[in-house]
Amino acid sequence: MANTSSKKAYIATRVRNYLAAFAAILAVNFAIPRVMPGDPTTRFVGPGFTEAARQQLLQEFGLNRPIWEQFLLYLANTLTGDFGVSFARYPTPVMDLVVERLPRTLYLMGASVTISVVIGIPLGAFAAWNFGEREDLFITQSSLFFRSIPTFWLAILLVFVFGYVIPIFPISGATGSANHPSFFAYFVDLTYHTVLPVVTMSAYFLAGYTFLMRGSLLDILPENYIKIAESKGLSERQVLFGHAVPPAFPPVLTQLGFQIGRLAGGAVLVETVFSYPGMGQLMFEAVLARDYPVIQATFFFLAVMVLGSMFLAEILYTIIDPRIGGSE
Repeated sequence: MANTSSKKAYIATRVRNYLAAFAAILAVNFAIPRVMPGDPTTRFVGPGFTEAARQQLLQEFGLNRPIWEQFLLYLANTLTGDFGVSFARYPTPVMDLVVERLPRTLYLMGASVTISVVIGIPLGAFAAWNFGEREDLFITQSSLFFRSIPTFWLAILLVFVFGYVIPIFPISGATGSANHPSFFAYFVDLTYHTVLPVVTMSAYFLAGYTFLMRGSLLDILPENYIKIAESKGLSERQVLFGHAVPPAFPPVLTQLGFQIGRLAGGAVLVETVFSYPGMGQLMFEAVLARDYPVIQATFFFLAVMVLGSMFLAEILYTIIDPRIGGSE
C-alpha cells in the first residue's frame, strides 16, 4: 500500500507529465493550421482580389511575419486568453464565438456522459450478476451492436428515421427560437433539440461502460466477501450494489476521464451531421474557411478539456485506490 509521501511523488510526476503534454498541445495547435494547404486569403479569391490585396490582408492578420514571431505572439495571446478575431467572421472576436458555442457542447457532452454512466453501470452489473444467462447474452449482444456502429452512421440513421419517416424530433439547430421568456423555457427547448445528438453519442459510450462494469464485476463476484454477504441473507440488490459495485467502480472512473477525448472527437461529427451550433461545428466550419484563430481556439479548448478530465480522473483514482502511487 502506498504511503502519503509516495503518493505525493506520484502525483508530482503526473503533474509534470501533463504540463509537458500541455506544452505539446500549444505547439501542435500552432502548427496544425499552418501546415494545412492554402491560406485564409483563398476564400476571398475573385476577379477583384489582386496580389496586393492578398498581401495587405496577410499583413493585417500578421501572417507575413517570420514564423518565430508568429509563434511568440501566439503563445502570449493564448496564455492570456486572447485568440484574436475570426478571419471568416471579421471583425468578430474569437472568444465571443467560443463563449456562445462552448456551453452547448458542454451540455451535449455532459448529458451523453451522464446517460451513459447512469444506464451503462447498472446494465453491466446486471449482466455480470446473471453471467451466462439470457439476460447477460441480450445485454452483451445489444452493447456489441451499438459499440460497432460508427457514430456518424447512427447519426444519419436517426436523422432519417426521426426527422423524415417519423418527424418527432428536430434534426438541426440548438433551439427553435432566438428569444425565450425564461431560462427554463430555453433549457427545455435546448433539451428537445439535443435529443437525437445525445442519443447518438450516448449509444456508443453506454455500451463501453456496460462492458467495462461487467468485466470488472466478473473479477470481483467470486471473492469470498461476496459469498459471505450472500450467506448473511442480504438481498441480491444489497449484495450487488452495496458490496460488489463499489470496488469495481475505480476502473470505470478512470475510463470516464479518458472517454472525454473520444466524446470531444465524436462531438465534431455529431454536431456537423445535426447542424448543432457547438464547438465541433465551429471547428469544422473554421477548417473549411482556413480560419486560423478559430481553429486554434476550438482545438485548444477541446484539448484542454480532454487533458483536464484525464488528469482529474488519474488524481481521483490515486485517492480512491490505496495501491496507486507505489511504496517505500
